[in-house]
Amino acid sequence: MSKAYSQDLRESVILNYDRGVPKGIISELFNICIETINRWLRQRKKTGNIKPKVKIKHRQRKFSDEDLLNYVHLYPSATLEEIAQHFSVKSTSIHARLKKLGITRKKKHFFMRKEMSKHETNLSPY
Repeated sequence: MSKAYSQDLRESVILNYDRGVPKGIISELFNICIETINRWLRQRKKTGNIKPKVKIKHRQRKFSDEDLLNYVHLYPSATLEEIAQHFSVKSTSIHARLKKLGITRKKKHFFMRKEMSKHETNLSPY
């Protein structure tokens, strides 16, 4: 995650804008994007300040590890998509959480298909 611009820089940019300096010149002078200037101006108009927004380090999880483990124990043959649908999340989230918990989700039928294809090539009628 990138760091926010300093408060001093923000105030200098807005001060120059208020003095009538065009946004293009401010952009070149302070080496920032014009859209950043516009965003700061919108923020000042909406909130009255140009302080950086507080960044949240961790999002709240939609389900706990215990809930996931209980579901996996109740439905051991459930696919990632089925588990994801149950918890209303993406299957990649389920996969990442299972990997973090050290649970592998290997299904026999995947191995069986591979084995069957090997046997089919070996069992030639000729």
